[in-house]
Amino acid sequence: MTTMTEANIRLGAILAEAENQQSSLSVAKLESSGLIPDSIETGMAAQAIATAAIGKEVGGWKIGVNSNRAVAAPLLDVYDTSIDAPFDVPKPGAVGIEVEICFVLANDIPAPAIGQEYSRADILSHVSSMNLGVELVSYRLAEESKAPYPLFLADRLGNHSFILGPEIDGAVLERFVNQDATLPALVIEGNGDVLFAAAPKHPQVDPVVPLIAYANAPLDHLGGLKRGQIVTTGSLCGLIRLSGQTAIKNSWDGIADMALNLPA
Repeated sequence: MTTMTEANIRLGAILAEAENQQSSLSVAKLESSGLIPDSIETGMAAQAIATAAIGKEVGGWKIGVNSNRAVAAPLLDVYDTSIDAPFDVPKPGAVGIEVEICFVLANDIPAPAIGQEYSRADILSHVSSMNLGVELVSYRLAEESKAPYPLFLADRLGNHSFILGPEIDGAVLERFVNQDATLPALVIEGNGDVLFAAAPKHPQVDPVVPLIAYANAPLDHLGGLKRGQIVTTGSLCGLIRLSGQTAIKNSWDGIADMALNLPA
């Protein structure tokens, strides 16, 4: 079954225009034009067409799990906060934040040979560092994540941008996976108000699990998992909606801290 249909090409162009204009589309209007993707595969195809039309390099991947199937969306605006001062995010329009553990790839991860599968150890051998990161969220769809899932996937799973933060020791990841009760709480503040303060948790418990699943069954049309890209696999705090906060501070005491300034 081909996924590069005329409808996907049109949807990709419309999503790209919405990204560039910072506008939103309604599901009803797209449905009336016959542009709702009908499967994960067609959603991924439309996503690739939109990415090419936007014209930005793929800096990494947001990997999620839907009905036990791993899917991915490209990260197009990736920033590195390897500085002590708060990072000034240049791109406006974020409506929410998600603090995450992410992975920087040391090597390409090609699709496995037929009959072979990557193990957790295999995947970690392709990782140069594990870091704290912040995903900024925005939508090109008025219905946001409540849109039909293949359409939400075409919209890059709501990604706005991603900020790479400080490196995390590998031992911390294993303590996190084993749900070590002695790990400190994650505290997220916005303009000085506490937005989240609790033990961080990942939807799949182990942040490596979605990356393993996607590496073993990639679906994208954008070149796959490449050296130097960032891979993020799920929020440690859920989605935190912003209501005018611009100064964001994230503290995981003794493990990693990072601060952002968002455009007003």
